[in-house]
Amino acid sequence: MKKLKIILGFIWAAVCLLIILIMFPGLDNFSTQFAKLSFMKVNPTLTGGDVARSVEYEDYTLNIHEPVFEALIGESTKGFIQLEWIWTDSIPVTVKDSIDFNMDDHIDFIIGIDPLSNQVHLDPLQPFVEEITDEAQLEDGWIVRIGLVNEKKIKASR
Repeated sequence: MKKLKIILGFIWAAVCLLIILIMFPGLDNFSTQFAKLSFMKVNPTLTGGDVARSVEYEDYTLNIHEPVFEALIGESTKGFIQLEWIWTDSIPVTVKDSIDFNMDDHIDFIIGIDPLSNQVHLDPLQPFVEEITDEAQLEDGWIVRIGLVNEKKIKASR
């Protein structure tokens, strides 16, 4: 009985090795096809979320993304909103925008960028707006992530 188990174990290992050797060349194609499935999408923490709206100015376009409160299950208490400026022709001297990201007719924060000195300044006007968490200068623009506190979670815990 012991020899039979050993022989079956070796046969199983050989079959698995053959399956791996046969499938290995096709794994790249398999992963590409798997990633194209409709239920597969990139985590908003990496992409900054979907673009909620775009505002076009003379020198630049401002893309305001949807707030991201990503958690393993449900929403987290802390998140961020990503703003993306794309210069149209030349780099503007200064940029200053008033942002109402939740569309409640109250300005949530004012953000200013001085591209020449690489300075970003944030004036939070609402208590759920925290500080700048990430910023990156691009070849043709700027990306800034601003930390937020999830108002829904705060109201639910009261």
